[in-house]
Formats: sequence, structure tokens, C-alpha cells
Amino acid sequence: MAEQEKSVIVCGIDGSAHAETAVRQAARLARANDAKLALVAVNPLSSASGHPDIRAWKAEEQDAILMRAMAEARRHCKAVEAVTTEGHDVADALIAAAGALGADHIVVGTGDRKGLVNWLMGSTAKAVAARAPVSVTIAR
Repeated sequence: MAEQEKSVIVCGIDGSAHAETAVRQAARLARANDAKLALVAVNPLSSASGHPDIRAWKAEEQDAILMRAMAEARRHCKAVEAVTTEGHDVADALIAAAGALGADHIVVGTGDRKGLVNWLMGSTAKAVAARAPVSVTIAR
């Protein structure tokens, strides 16, 4: 009998404190469900105007974000991988990565404090929750 493939949980990371909270929650969820955890870092691409996106990371910054997130995730579960991708829209890139990985769950953090709606739920978290075709957990 063939072994059933593990489910995959994707967690978006960006080095922020709310992303660290999401990593802990995603790792615990992965452990509890015997799932694989994929930590996805989306490096924002330049805008259509040709100006660099101010949120874009240098290679060493991205590596540091991935290493910190991997270390935290491995404290809670063992089946962890790191994935990097790029995109003009972080939410769309995270959802696309989840689709490519065959994920059935996405975990994102929120903590932005811009405007009333974004105070309740960060703009990326809001967009992922609205557009993802799979279950989404928003960690605060």
C-alpha cells in the first residue's frame, strides 16, 4: 500500500515580528497534523514605474530572514523547507507558491497598523484571506 503524502502548510515570512508569530503557529499546526511546513519569503519586485520596491531585500537580508525563520520553525516541527519567490504583489506570489507546493493551508501574520481595516488585519493578510483557494490562518 502506498504511503499517503503529507499535507503541506505554507507560511509567509518577511522577518517581521508578526511573521515570527505566524512561523510558530504554522510549525505547531504542521506538527499537530503531521504536515510539511514550507516557509515562503516573497521578495517584492520593482514597481511598474521602474523604481525599485523599497521593501525588496538584498540577498544577505533574505538569507538572514530565512535562517531565523527556519531555526524558529525547527523548534516546533522537523519537516521544514524554505522557499523564495518574487512578485509585484506579495499576496499573489504567496498564493502562487502555495499552489506550486500543493499546499492545503496558508498561515500569514498581521500586525500592520495603517487604517482601520488594516489595523484589524494587515493588507497582505487580508488579500491572502480573500483570494486564496485554500484555508488561511491569520496569526496575530
